[in-house]
Amino acid sequence: MEWIPWTSVLATGHPVLDTDHEHLVALFNQLELSVKERQSKVACTRLLDEIIQHAKVHFAFEERLMSEQNFSKTDEHTAEHARLMKQAIRYKAKFEADSPGTHISLIHFPEDWLTLHILTADKELGHFLSATTERQS
Repeated sequence: MEWIPWTSVLATGHPVLDTDHEHLVALFNQLELSVKERQSKVACTRLLDEIIQHAKVHFAFEERLMSEQNFSKTDEHTAEHARLMKQAIRYKAKFEADSPGTHISLIHFPEDWLTLHILTADKELGHFLSATTERQS
């Protein structure tokens, strides 16, 4: 069973956002599996790098959408992205500096990203984009 199952609870209603989020959830699930299997620090770091890279591209896409559609909370949402990226980079640096056997701390990494950001800010953005699309139709 997956650690974080992709369900409709995480869906924003925007197909591209949801596909990107689903991929991010899959990466977090891979990270959790690598921790469970006590894979090397290198393997875990590689997954953290992939998560960070995926997030950079995804956040840029969201920010472009928000700008194009004149989303009223663009500044707040963009600031949240910056905070999450800083958090991820700090988390990765802390993980790399920790001694072997501290892999378990990685399991807490996605909590802020998934439970707070996707379920709040991204869902709000998804609803806004859906309503904007409906008005334009």
